[in-house]
Amino acid sequence: MNKQSRLLTKDIAYSNIKQKIIFGELKSDQIVREEQLASMLDISRTPLRQAIQMLEMEEFLIRQTNGRLKVASITKEEVEEIFMIRSMLEGKIANHAAGNATKEDEVVLSEILDKMKYSFRLGNNQDFVTYGNEFHDYIAEISGLKTTIKLLNMVKDHANRYCHLVSMFGKWNEKADEEHDLIFQSIKKKDGDGAEMAMKDHIMSSLRDVLNRIQEKEQLGELV
Repeated sequence: MNKQSRLLTKDIAYSNIKQKIIFGELKSDQIVREEQLASMLDISRTPLRQAIQMLEMEEFLIRQTNGRLKVASITKEEVEEIFMIRSMLEGKIANHAAGNATKEDEVVLSEILDKMKYSFRLGNNQDFVTYGNEFHDYIAEISGLKTTIKLLNMVKDHANRYCHLVSMFGKWNEKADEEHDLIFQSIKKKDGDGAEMAMKDHIMSSLRDVLNRIQEKEQLGELV
């Protein structure tokens, strides 16, 4: 295997393991072994170890004092910090997007919203999250705030892990649909401050949904 192939294999392994953590296939606090992951992904140890190092740096995998690896815990403290950071960054992004959005951008956002509303009505939580991410990503794209987006990307996958927790085992607040529409309407009106406030309110509302789900799991004595 040449150097380029090893790098590609490392990146694929990194992405696959991260997705398994985000979607709950690898569960919170679960012990993982290199041989288990190598077999699961059908790759050799060298690119796997490189992928693991990247995931340790991002704290999706935690190296314990005995040397064993485990999936990072799900905690109220972490999710509160992550969503607080998100609300500040995405609020600023929405503010700038309101000033930059063209008529074409409004059409794209409206189409994404229609997909979100349809999946929400059907109760398809996973699609709702997918289209929600598409909505947020498009707003970030038209904001033009490259540094802010880079900072947001550092926490976005951790946030998605908690969002999928709600989608897989609970349900979103019925107002989530309205919250996205309020963000869109503020952007259409070029109301930067209104878009920023609507975005912050929406993210903090999502935080409450996640915290409620974690509390339910704790009360049931279930391991997340």
